[in-house]
Amino acid sequence: MLTITGVRKSFDDQVVLDGIDLTIAAGEIVCFLGPSGCGKTTLLRIIAGLEQADAGRVVCQGQDLAHVPVHTRNFGLMFQDFALFPHRSVGQNIAFGLRMAGADRATIAARVAEMLDLIDLPAGYANRTIFELSGGER
Repeated sequence: MLTITGVRKSFDDQVVLDGIDLTIAAGEIVCFLGPSGCGKTTLLRIIAGLEQADAGRVVCQGQDLAHVPVHTRNFGLMFQDFALFPHRSVGQNIAFGLRMAGADRATIAARVAEMLDLIDLPAGYANRTIFELSGGER
């Protein structure tokens, strides 16, 4: 479970996040929607540890992440645009983080299949190039 309590962030005099409270259950899929500049990316960066909140707490599975380094948080971000490697297949893009983490081939193959199923893409899409996907599929 991920719990965000009272998160606040500003850049200079511009308040971007003000008192954000959110609880996300394990396995829950969440999408942040809003206009440009409303703090969606800032909140994701705070969760991942790429940005520090001015106030509030981010707690994952009971652990306050305030002093947990980025590389040990086990969070990843993927944005719809420019986040995919154009020279890799869909499956290779999905597998990239696992490969960098040293996962074995069987684990990677299983997770790629699981992720494709999770987002309702057929298993055959693993071999497609990213250019064969629609914007939403990317």
